[in-house]
Order: sequence, then C-alpha cells, then structure tokens
Amino acid sequence: MQKPVLDSKNRIIYGALDVDDKHFNFSSYDVCTNEQIHLKCLANISKLIQKLKQYFKDLSQLKICYESTYLGFSLHRELNSKGIVCEVIASGKIPKLSQDRIKTDRLDALKLAKYYAKGLLTVIYAPTIEDENVREILRSRRLLITQSKKLKSHIINLCKRNRLDYKKEKNSLTVSYWTEPHKKWLQVKMNLLQKGSPLKFNLLSLNNLLTSQEIQIQQYNDEIKNISLTKKYNAPCRALECFRGIDTLTAMILASEIGDIKRFVHPRNLMSYAGFSIAEYSSGGKEKRFQITKIGNPYIRTAVVESCQFSFKPPQISRRLADRRLSGDSSYFYIADNCMNRLHKKSIRLLFNNKPKNKIKVACAREMLGFIWDVMHKVA
Repeated sequence: MQKPVLDSKNRIIYGALDVDDKHFNFSSYDVCTNEQIHLKCLANISKLIQKLKQYFKDLSQLKICYESTYLGFSLHRELNSKGIVCEVIASGKIPKLSQDRIKTDRLDALKLAKYYAKGLLTVIYAPTIEDENVREILRSRRLLITQSKKLKSHIINLCKRNRLDYKKEKNSLTVSYWTEPHKKWLQVKMNLLQKGSPLKFNLLSLNNLLTSQEIQIQQYNDEIKNISLTKKYNAPCRALECFRGIDTLTAMILASEIGDIKRFVHPRNLMSYAGFSIAEYSSGGKEKRFQITKIGNPYIRTAVVESCQFSFKPPQISRRLADRRLSGDSSYFYIADNCMNRLHKKSIRLLFNNKPKNKIKVACAREMLGFIWDVMHKVA
C-alpha cells in the first residue's frame, strides 16, 4: 500500500537543537521522506535563523525542541516570538538505548529529532516570565538558607576546635545553638580574644557574614509576602494557607511551582509531576513496589513533605492557623480539615505498623497533594 503524501503546506518538519555555550547543533527529520538535515552555527538566535532560512522556505513548518538546560525557557521564548514553534524537553525522560556507544552533538540532535517526530519525548510546561521570576526569588532564598546552615555549622565546629564549647560551658546537652543566649555568649568570647589574633579575625568575619545573610533572608521573606498579596497569587495562597503546616512561604512555593493547575486533570498527574509516583517492577504475575521515584519537581516534593511534620499530632486548629483562615472560604476549610483528619489517621495507622517516620511523612505528603489539587482547582 502506497504511503499518503502530505501537502507541502501541511507538512511538519521536526527538528532538535543540541545547545552549548559556543554552538547550536541543529538536526531536522522529515517523517514523510526520511530526509535529514544537519547544520551548525554560533550560539546566537539570529545566526540560527539565517542558517535555517537557507534550508527551509517556510519556517512556520518547523517544530523544534531542545533539552532542558541552563538556558531555561529563554531560547523557547525567543524562537516562538520569531514564529518558530519550539518546546523544551525533559532531559531525564529521553529514551536511551544500551547499545549506544557513540555520542556526538550531531547524533544527539538527530536522535532527539527522531524521537520528537515519533512522540516519544516529554514536553515541559513553560511558565510565564512572571512565574519564572517569582520561582527564582524562592529558589534564591532556599540557596541562602542552605548557605546559612553550612556557615552556622562551620562556626560551631571552629569554636569547638578552639575549646569554645557552648554546651559544655553551660553543662547541658539540651541547650540550643543560635538562640539569643548563644549569640551573646559567642559575642563575649570573640571580645575576650586577643586583639589581632587570626582566630578573632576569622570569627568576626564569619559572624558578620552570617548576620548579612540573615538580613538578606529577611528581605526575601518580606518580598515573598508582598508578592503573595498581589492579584495573581492572593487567592491560591489564601486557600493553601487553610491547611495545617502550610504558611505563606510554602503556599508561594506550591503556587509558583505548580503554575496552571488545570493542566493536571487528575491528582495522580500532579503527584507524578512532583516525583511521588511509586517505583514498580512487576513481571510474571509478581508485583514488586518500591519507594517513590523522585523523578519530578523537587521543590514541590520538599515543601509538601515539610508540611506533613505535624501529621502525627491530634487534629486541632491552632491560633496561627485560625489567624490564617480569617480571610478564607468555608469550602477550603472543609477540604483542609478532611486532609488533617485523614493524614492523622494514616500516620497513626502506619506508625502502629512499625513503619519508619520518614516514610510515613512521605506517604502523608503524597496524600496531601491530592487535597491541594482539589483546593487549587476550586480557586482556578
């Protein structure tokens, strides 16, 4: 049987870009004729378009993809603005063959183009520029928090190596670091050190750096709170704050990272997007299920797991939670209370079955994400 020949006006030519700092490697694949074209140019959009015009009369027939890289969605937006359809592909879900032993930029681009034409690639949802900038603020704050924790640990270890042990001096192992008494103790010890000593200079410099980071983190917190009050984020944030364990910061992480909730037609889709799918290896009538895959958005996954720290505690409305619910809707309260009761029952049941606490938190987080999906759909 003869293959149908598509009209040149309706034909779609699939292409793929292999991106690096210096060059763009482009390969195209025509499904109808199996024709392959490869070109290489400098890592510049205008140079790429000039090259494409030498091979293709109508650039609107092209459909291009590239792997998710450090460029993010900037290349995607620039090509779309020029009238070329471009999509970003999840690099972790590209099919890989065990017999592949040759890897070049040209072969990578051609392989990606063929997979793209056959529909074997997973397209990443492209957020708006506003959503992406808000995400960057939240992720930058997370980076500062991580750096601050490492710096605090470094200062404590430095003090111990120089026989400045706060817990031993207080003769108690239950006192906490970085409380107001500990900070005053550290300041006194630094003042007592000999002037001009390397240790004094080191501790003073590290303490000043830590203070500067704490000020920056507070500025990020204030900015995030202001963004949560804007028209776009106010409704979803107020709805998510009705849940126990979710404050303004966590609500902003979920709202910005999830984006358009309508693209998830079922809670399972959102769970998969966050990496909460269960790994399974079943064959020959035997079922084997393992831990979660963790193939998904780590920021959503971490935020929800941290929100389930209180799932073991009896369901109750704290004063802070009651204050957050002052401007909420009663329908959101109903879903949030059902979530709180269900997570408590689930955590207690798993605890009596001798499950590890961390596994219980992850199981509850997966359950909680289903309730979050329900609330955000009501807001949308």
